[in-house]
Amino acid sequence: MAARIGVIGAGWWATEAHLPAIVANPDCELVAIADPIDEKRDRAASIFAPAASYADHREMLENEQLDGVVIAVQHTAHFDVAMDALRSGCHLMLEKPMVVESRHAAALLEESTNRNLEIVVGYPWHYNQQVLAARDWISSGEIGELLYVHSLFASIVWDLFRGDAGLVADTASAGFTVTPTGTDTYGDPAMSGGGQAIVQITHSAALLLLMTGLKPTDVFAFMENRDLQVDLVDALTVRFEGGCLGTIGSTGSSVRTQEELLEFRLYGVDGHIFFDLTNSKLTLFRADGSVEQNPDGPDTSESAMYSSDYPVDAPVNNLVDIILGRDENRSPAPLAAEVVRLLEAAYISARTGQRQAIAGE
Repeated sequence: MAARIGVIGAGWWATEAHLPAIVANPDCELVAIADPIDEKRDRAASIFAPAASYADHREMLENEQLDGVVIAVQHTAHFDVAMDALRSGCHLMLEKPMVVESRHAAALLEESTNRNLEIVVGYPWHYNQQVLAARDWISSGEIGELLYVHSLFASIVWDLFRGDAGLVADTASAGFTVTPTGTDTYGDPAMSGGGQAIVQITHSAALLLLMTGLKPTDVFAFMENRDLQVDLVDALTVRFEGGCLGTIGSTGSSVRTQEELLEFRLYGVDGHIFFDLTNSKLTLFRADGSVEQNPDGPDTSESAMYSSDYPVDAPVNNLVDIILGRDENRSPAPLAAEVVRLLEAAYISARTGQRQAIAGE
C-alpha cells in the first residue's frame, strides 16, 4: 500500500523540499499538484510528474482519492485551504506557521479531532536528534525545575522582506532549484501575516516549547519594522505557567556571510543547557560540576530516525508514516497552535505597549 498524496502550492518551498521528499519516498504516490498560477504549476508538474494537476485545489480534492495533502501556500491562505482538505477527509502536512490567527488554529484543531485526522506542521527542526536529546534531558529532570529560558534567532531575511526574491537563488541556505519565492510573499502583510515573528520566531518558539514543555501565559513585546511593512526585529519577554520567565529575540538583519544563528540557553535549579543549533553544539551543565555533550552533530547512522540537522523531508515522511499507521505525529498541531496564540499576543502587545495575556486553548 502506498500513501496517495496531493500537494497544494507549487512555489519555492514546495518544489525545494516537499515535492522532492514525496517522489523520493517509495511508500507514497504523488497523485496531483494544485496551484492557480499556470507557470508554477506547469513547471512543477514537468519535473515531478504527478498523475494530474489542477488550477483549483478544491477541484483536486473533489476529483482525486487522497490519503494526505501537503499545503504550502501563502500564510494567510493556510486556514481556508487546510479546512477544505480536512473536510475532504485527508491527513495534512501544513507548512509553518500553522495559521496566523488563534481562532483559526482552534477551528482546525476541532475539525481534525472530530474527523480523527492528523495535522503535521512543517517544523523540520522538530525531528533533529539534538533537539530531541535536549527535550529528554529536561523531561527527565536533568536540570530540575526551569527558572529562565532564552532563545535567539538571527537570519538573513531583511532583503527577502523587501521583495528581493533573488535571495533564495544566491545563498547556500535558501537556494532554489525549481521556482523562486514571490516578491511579495513575505514582505506584504496581507500575504504573510507578519514578518520576523511569523516567519522565524515561529520556528524558535516552537522549538522552545517542544524542548521544555512550558506553557506561555503572558507576553510583553517590542517590534521594529525599519524600512519594511512587517516586523524585522522582535524582543519578547514571556511568563510561563509555574513562574518560569523567558526571552525570545530575533532579527532578520544577519549578513549573508553569517546567514543564520539559532541558540537556546535553558536554566533550571539543578543545572543549565546551552544549545547552539546552528553549529550542532549541545551541552548540559549539572549543578554537581559534571558536563555532558551531545555528539557534535546529529546522528547520521542508518538507525537514526532522521539524519540531518535540518531534515526538510521529515514532515512529509512523517505524514506518510502516519497514513500507513507506523508512526505518531512528531510535529503536532496543538503545539503549533500554542505558538500561534503566543505570536498573536506578541503582536497585540507590540501595538498597544501593554503586557498581553495569551489566549487559552
